[in-house]
Amino acid sequence: MKYPPIAMTWRTQKIREEYLKMPVPQEDNPYLDKKYKHFCTGDRWITLGFLEGWLAHEDAPTTRRRRSYAEAAELYAAQPIITEHELLTGHLYLPEYTPEEQKRYDQLCEMFRMSSVTLLERGPRIDHLSLDLEKLLRIGISGIVAEIHARMAELNLQDRNVYPEFEVMKQYDFYECCLLELEALKDLQKRYAQKAREMAETAPEPRKSELSQMAEILEWVPEHPARNFREALQSVQFFLGTLFGLYPLNRPDRYLYPYYAEDVRAGVLTRDEAQELIDNFCLHVSTRVFSRAACGFIVGGQDAQGNLVENELTYMFLTALEHIRMPDPNGALAVNDQTSDDILHYSAEILSKGITHPAFYNDSAIVESLMRYGCSREDAVNYIHTTCAEISVVGKTKSHTTPFMVALPKTLKETVRACGKETTFAQLQSAYIEQISKQLSKDCFRYVMRMLEASRNGNEPMRVCCLVEDCISRGRSIFEGGERYSFLQPILVGFSTAVDSLIALKTLVFEEKRLTLSEFIQTVDQDFAGNEALRQYIIHKLPHYGNDNQEADAMAAWLAENILHIFQDSPMLAGRIMMPGTFSYVNHAGLGAQDGASFDGRRAHFSYSDGCGPVQGRDVNGPTAMMLSLTSWEQSAYLGGMVVNVKFAPKHLTPEHADSFIAMLRAFLQRGGIEMQVNVVDRETLLDARKHPENHRDLIVRIGGYSDYYVRLSDALQEEILERREY
Repeated sequence: MKYPPIAMTWRTQKIREEYLKMPVPQEDNPYLDKKYKHFCTGDRWITLGFLEGWLAHEDAPTTRRRRSYAEAAELYAAQPIITEHELLTGHLYLPEYTPEEQKRYDQLCEMFRMSSVTLLERGPRIDHLSLDLEKLLRIGISGIVAEIHARMAELNLQDRNVYPEFEVMKQYDFYECCLLELEALKDLQKRYAQKAREMAETAPEPRKSELSQMAEILEWVPEHPARNFREALQSVQFFLGTLFGLYPLNRPDRYLYPYYAEDVRAGVLTRDEAQELIDNFCLHVSTRVFSRAACGFIVGGQDAQGNLVENELTYMFLTALEHIRMPDPNGALAVNDQTSDDILHYSAEILSKGITHPAFYNDSAIVESLMRYGCSREDAVNYIHTTCAEISVVGKTKSHTTPFMVALPKTLKETVRACGKETTFAQLQSAYIEQISKQLSKDCFRYVMRMLEASRNGNEPMRVCCLVEDCISRGRSIFEGGERYSFLQPILVGFSTAVDSLIALKTLVFEEKRLTLSEFIQTVDQDFAGNEALRQYIIHKLPHYGNDNQEADAMAAWLAENILHIFQDSPMLAGRIMMPGTFSYVNHAGLGAQDGASFDGRRAHFSYSDGCGPVQGRDVNGPTAMMLSLTSWEQSAYLGGMVVNVKFAPKHLTPEHADSFIAMLRAFLQRGGIEMQVNVVDRETLLDARKHPENHRDLIVRIGGYSDYYVRLSDALQEEILERREY
């Protein structure tokens, strides 16, 4: 469909300015301990309300119940926040403490840290989770509460003997926790409605009418089912906005479209009004997602019958990305053979303006891969990149994203050190895979122990479990196995650095015999000191992955296939799935900075390769050759995250180049590529941003599956992005 985009309104700009002043967007580095104490990750702030609730319920029968009391106390303590221009509300409550409150808060933080180390600090991530938002809109919190009461009645506790079964008591405890938190959320909803009413009393028109309408909506949702488009947006925002963490907007052009279409048909909503609401809805994401994190949505793709999903909301959510011009929401477009050239042209136009969204996902390959992993087709078509690039099933999956990582270049060096003088290259390869397997096994064992502890003591807000199937029907929390699918997604970092290193070892030691294994590892340990000629030979004369070179591509295929065998040969329970990824978040830079040089000529402490893309700057034959290399092996099983960063100079992604870009993108996806993300920025701009950061505060770049402000990045990440090949 030809789509005439709607211009950004003055209100959207004002809301953007208001939200940028909130605590979360102002955090340059949320992983440092500042005013609010951080537990587990920078994505979870613990407030004084939570801590007071935790302290007040030390007599709770279970740790999980005590946590739910604390979660409820946090919601009861939260004060409604309604900014001057917003149409949708529901924010994290991050209060300004008096000196006395700050002292009390710090004391309680220390008590909490000592009493509950297993609860947050050492537990697995509680977010990175897609919720069943369609269910929330369909039945509301009241419907969920009714469902829980019905399940509790089935337990027949009053008819059981004096010693009920443990499983029954676990279910009862779970249901009680859910109800505690849902009742607190309903209370907060009522107080938000009251706040809007109070503000309306003194506000001039038209704000008075807007606040009155907001109050009416908040008196109904999310407690009750949504009845129209604005109520649907508000219901979702309120539920997600009062959580601490990364919970995506899922597939909004699917679950919101019936409300939108009916309101437009009835004449109670215009396209312009809908776009402004969508902009506000998307801007809310920025108020709860930290720098160095990601949370977004995906539009397009196919439904369970194989029909294309592409409607006005598909375009309007893409338009919101242009209007917002922020790192989040991390928007994406699912692309298959049916996807229109019109929407791809529209996406390319947005990207050409320096906006780093949308990313593109291979709809057909992902759906087919999920089905091979054991998901039903109905579930598989409803996937989402939960945060950065890892794949999850909406409302039915706990994806354990980046639970542990293997630094492939470092592991290769460890393998070479252990090899004897008579080792053949085939033996080296076999030893390398065995070493990777041992590292994965060790790390997996450690992580599963953390999952076990979470299943015992509770690690997630129970109200979250209410929107993950099949937690309520099973009477189990997510970490107890209530979710339908559990994806454990370990990450292999530095894939292309390892491929190029294997090529260098094969060529220099086993074919050309320029040096022995021990001499090569010694040279690498010395960071090529006195051997710069050798390093330049490796860089400029040897094959490198990313150039459509048959030898390098075959090596990449060998490594990918053998790593995959490690996972496929590991027995798993039904619904418990191991799926690797090469998505590296920021760890390609961090792990590279901690490591010495590598066999591919990489100097000590420089970043490893990013995602599954080529080593920075080594792809010298253009984007087509790079795409051919990346699709020379089967990517579809690597749903733990497959990130391909492509950097274009602004002059090379203009409207005149759109057809060429779309042809390249379609070819990449048709050949099996899983994900592509685009940065339109030139080297001169990046260099000037490093020299004059004050002039480039809004410069956004793609990292490893997410976007961030360039001037906020570490030196290692800035350098890594700078060295990526510019097309």
